[in-house]
Amino acid sequence: MLETDVPGKRTFAMQVRDNSMQPLFSEGEIIFVNPDLPSEPGHYVVVENENGRPEGALLRQLKEIGGQAILHPLNRRYEDLPVTNQQRICGRIVRLRKNL
Repeated sequence: MLETDVPGKRTFAMQVRDNSMQPLFSEGEIIFVNPDLPSEPGHYVVVENENGRPEGALLRQLKEIGGQAILHPLNRRYEDLPVTNQQRICGRIVRLRKNL
């Protein structure tokens, strides 16, 4: 268990796995995710498929367009995706640790 000043008893850390959220989040950086905070449009979230496998998790910005929840990548090479019934938001990003 890693002691940290990041709030939330169930907060966990994970590594960014791709460049879909550049320039803000880069591959290899560590993000801290709090599963207990509500997520609203504009927040950065981690979304997983029903199978719960970590390799299927996506880091995206949550947006709402026409009443539909959308997963928005910051990198324009990737497309917006609608949130489906097979996905769940497993937490909101509360901190980013940049590599130096």
